[in-house]
Amino acid sequence: MVPLGTLIRANTRLTRRSSADLRAIARATKRIEELSVILDRQIKSDARPEEQLRHLRQATGQITRTANDAIQAYRRVAHALRTEADHADMDRDEVERASRNLSEARAKMLNALEVASQRYPWAEPWRPSPAESTPGK
Repeated sequence: MVPLGTLIRANTRLTRRSSADLRAIARATKRIEELSVILDRQIKSDARPEEQLRHLRQATGQITRTANDAIQAYRRVAHALRTEADHADMDRDEVERASRNLSEARAKMLNALEVASQRYPWAEPWRPSPAESTPGK
């Protein structure tokens, strides 16, 4: 039997390693959604094609930077999950809960990116394959 103190440390170890990054992914998702709304408003308010294209370029750059930040946070959480799973005193429930949270955050981010991509008529909708939906891949 594993002492209670060890279980608490295992639980907080994963939480410490992942909670800030999960919040970063959520903030990035919200920011991408906000950028899409701002872009819609800018395009509607400016009928000149060159200005619309400028707004589109600016939003694309901001969305890309934001998504890259979220990707880095995702990688850190996925790494923390793998590391925690390797510990002898890991808490399976905590690892499963964190895995679900990471999967949900990833799905929300991908949905926000899919919505944002609608501005690019040449981009086909993207759906991840089942192998891509596994954290850490």
